[in-house]
Amino acid sequence: MLSNPGSVSVLGTRWSEYRKNEIESFGFLGLRSKTVASPPIRFLDWTIDGEALRDRLVINGGIPCDDVTFLVEHSEGDRFAIESLKALLGVSHSGLDPWVEFVDGRAGLLFCHLCGDLGCGAVSAKVVFGDELVEWRAVSYQDGVTGAVLSDGGPAFSLIFNRVEYESLLRTLLDRWDVKPIR
Repeated sequence: MLSNPGSVSVLGTRWSEYRKNEIESFGFLGLRSKTVASPPIRFLDWTIDGEALRDRLVINGGIPCDDVTFLVEHSEGDRFAIESLKALLGVSHSGLDPWVEFVDGRAGLLFCHLCGDLGCGAVSAKVVFGDELVEWRAVSYQDGVTGAVLSDGGPAFSLIFNRVEYESLLRTLLDRWDVKPIR
């Protein structure tokens, strides 16, 4: 059952970018290093009523959220992208990759921009399905080590979506990413 169904939001996506700087070793025995900027990586960012979900989040008392989705441009067939979409669709939890869902059943929404590992923590929510609505309950940063839902980045909040629109968007994305690899 959904908690107090407030206003219904519209879930969407938009292309965003992040830069992943890399450390390059050089010199005698590779003991010297320098930071090298890599080309930007484009990913589909979740939007809520047209605003990026990441813009609603701060972590560790004021640091903007730089976590990302697994929906990276040209990554069709990526199992983490596919599994993260299945988790948001409420597909049976057995068999889902542990990189997309916490032990308590909360689904990852945004993942570490450096490695994607839940061990780094992630923005997560309890996904609850009703007959006509879907709720992302208690959206917040979740610690990857303890599994605790943290409030130091601000209070958790919930989002409610029209179920038909929500599932349509996620199934369209799943159809795009869940391609069979060419052998």
